[in-house]
Amino acid sequence: MIFNDFGTALRVSSPIIAVSLFGVVLFIVKGPEYVIGGQGQFRGVLLLGLLSYIATLWVAVSWHRYCLLEEYPEKTIPDFNVSRILGYFGWGLSLGLILLGMVALLFGVVYAAGGFTGGSLSLFGGALLVVGLIFMIWVTQRLSLVLPASAVGKPIRFDDSWRATRPIATAILIVFLFLGAFGFAIGLVAGFLGFFSALLGYALQAIVNWMIAMVSLSVLTTMYGVCVEKRELA
Repeated sequence: MIFNDFGTALRVSSPIIAVSLFGVVLFIVKGPEYVIGGQGQFRGVLLLGLLSYIATLWVAVSWHRYCLLEEYPEKTIPDFNVSRILGYFGWGLSLGLILLGMVALLFGVVYAAGGFTGGSLSLFGGALLVVGLIFMIWVTQRLSLVLPASAVGKPIRFDDSWRATRPIATAILIVFLFLGAFGFAIGLVAGFLGFFSALLGYALQAIVNWMIAMVSLSVLTTMYGVCVEKRELA
């Protein structure tokens, strides 16, 4: 989906690329502490975090519409569809609150099961926490079809998304684990390069973040196309 028409993919994702380049400029002009939060500096981190979040919402809506509706960007950057982006934000916020509630419940279960010993997390508690977090993110992924549905103007409910993803429930878990392992491995490489050149490590991490964002959005788009629109995988 990304490399079949790489030029269009770059145009659709240009807001994320622009924020990443802005971060590199700040890294050079203001110094690494400003963009990574070193020495108590957090203004740059907050600024880039906010811009990255807005850019991701912008790109997500545009990518879903490009892949599912063949809505090609007419300009260098995609249209900023305020209503669609706000709708996407609302559904994303709801998903985040559901995940936050499950995380709070998980910590309560870990505590009740004796997962904390002497004020710290035990090995059993850590294992229970990891398994629980994977399960909760899997649940969130199964509910996430509300996002592309909102982007294309055909909203569905959380229970609709849950039922629609039942046939691919195992595949969702496998893909999530693969993406997580891939992101972790590439992050280690970026961190290793950062020992030799902080700027190179930061730039590589920005490229990795773009790649993970686009692949994740493509996976979500594919899930919606297969589960809701009953498309065949090419």
